[in-house]
Parts: sequence; C-alpha cells; structure tokens
Amino acid sequence: MDMHIHMSYLTMPGFRVLAANYLDIANDEHPLLFKEVESLIGTVNVTAAEVAELMLRSKDAETTLQEIIELLKKGEIRRSEDKNG
Repeated sequence: MDMHIHMSYLTMPGFRVLAANYLDIANDEHPLLFKEVESLIGTVNVTAAEVAELMLRSKDAETTLQEIIELLKKGEIRRSEDKNG
C-alpha cells in the first residue's frame, strides 16, 4: 500500500522550532537575523530538511543563521529569474 504525505514548505513557526532544537536558540537571542529570515521565508519555498541540513553543520548560531539567510536569498533570486524568463 502506498501512502502520500503532504509536506509543506517551511514556515516561520517551523523555523523557530528547528532553531530551538538544532541550535538551542530562541528568536529573542538574534532578533535582527530572525527578522531577516522571517522576511525571506514567506517569499521563498524552502523545505525544513534543507534548513535542518545547514543547522547540523555548525553549532555557531550566528554563522548558521547567516548561511540560512544566504540560502533564502539565493532561492529568492532563482524565483525572480524564473518569473522573468
């Protein structure tokens, strides 16, 4: 028997859970970086697995958050290029 499971893209509440679990941080510890992630995450389709993979690489929260922001920015550029042809 096959089972189909719908997995949505990552949302900000999901991101907060990942950050707490993988980096042991809350958004009040890095408010500016979390705000930037929040502004990007609503416009870019990224999976929890993609973000979790980055979080597994390092325990340095600030570096990891910067890497996630870069991932989201790249996705935003790709999305813009796809729209414009």
